[in-house]
Amino acid sequence: MAASSSGHGSKPKKKTMKSLYLQFFETAPDEKSRICKLCKKRYCMTTATGNLGKHLNNRHPGYCQLSDGDTAQTTTISGMFSRSKRSQSLARRAQAQSQSQVQPQPLALVKPHPQPKVKPVIDIDHVNWLLLRWLISSSLPPSTLEDSMLIDSCKYLNPPVQLWPKEKAHEITLQVFRSMKEDVKAFLQLVSSRLSITLDFWTSYEQIIYLSVKCHWIDESWALQKVLLDVCRIPYPCTGPEILHVLMNVLQEFNIDSKILACTHNNSQHAIHACHELRQELESRKLPFCYIPCAAQTLKTIIEDGLENVRPVLSKIREFILETNSNQEMMEDFKHWTEVYQEGSWKLPFEHSANWSGDYNMLDVVKKVTYSSYSVFNFLS
Repeated sequence: MAASSSGHGSKPKKKTMKSLYLQFFETAPDEKSRICKLCKKRYCMTTATGNLGKHLNNRHPGYCQLSDGDTAQTTTISGMFSRSKRSQSLARRAQAQSQSQVQPQPLALVKPHPQPKVKPVIDIDHVNWLLLRWLISSSLPPSTLEDSMLIDSCKYLNPPVQLWPKEKAHEITLQVFRSMKEDVKAFLQLVSSRLSITLDFWTSYEQIIYLSVKCHWIDESWALQKVLLDVCRIPYPCTGPEILHVLMNVLQEFNIDSKILACTHNNSQHAIHACHELRQELESRKLPFCYIPCAAQTLKTIIEDGLENVRPVLSKIREFILETNSNQEMMEDFKHWTEVYQEGSWKLPFEHSANWSGDYNMLDVVKKVTYSSYSVFNFLS
């Protein structure tokens, strides 16, 4: 009876029910907090399961669909949640349910199939045409297209690229030249004024003499116009008759032999002889013509003769300028001393070309910066 009475007198232990919300939480390693499996947010172990449910409803709407259970288990979770919350505000539960219905359910991410990359179509002929324009503007031979480094560079950018052989590049260059020549020929026929020509000679590294013929005129707006007519090789022995023959072929090809008023040449004896014969030819047709020596060439000859006496000084000045241009410290010192001696400001690096204008500029530097360059001259000497 005592045992019976003691058994009846003690209160039975309340049966605990593990909340199904806890399946979305895991115990932290320190066993003092729970971690949400969905967002890794921590909660103290003493946090009520109702607050855990609020977290799931507010932060993870539709969390029931992420559980491993089936639809019946989801219904059980909702029923237990409603019973545990019946003592609380029904409006709060309704609001939570309405939010879970309104907010969109997470959609399964469908990984799009990668679209095959479409390689851009390259016009091979256009690439070759651009390279050909580069060759022409840079005065490079068509054989440059067969350079192995150029070919490898183009194939690195686009493997299917095939460069034109030099024979095709040469042929297309001639076609472009002939087409442009026809355009110039048609344009000159529309010029109403008389024309003047200039002759320029130079020798290639192969010791071949070439002649370029350039045409000048003044249009109706009194603006000076010019165009290159042709570049021709002068056959051996490159004397007056050969120059005249080549020049007449160019003038007759462009049909302007009767419109020439004057010719300027480089003062060579062969050019003077050719222009003299041309004047006799045009005067026989009662066409006025004169040939004029190049003033710039004449001035260059005079200056070079005048500078011949100071060549040793110019050589020393050139050494000074070359040394100064190649040494940043010397340039800074030079600027400093020109400021100290008030010898003006100078643009560095100096010009040291071998033509007469370069010689004049070097003499001008030494004349105006005597004190600043004195110590450097002593060093170089």
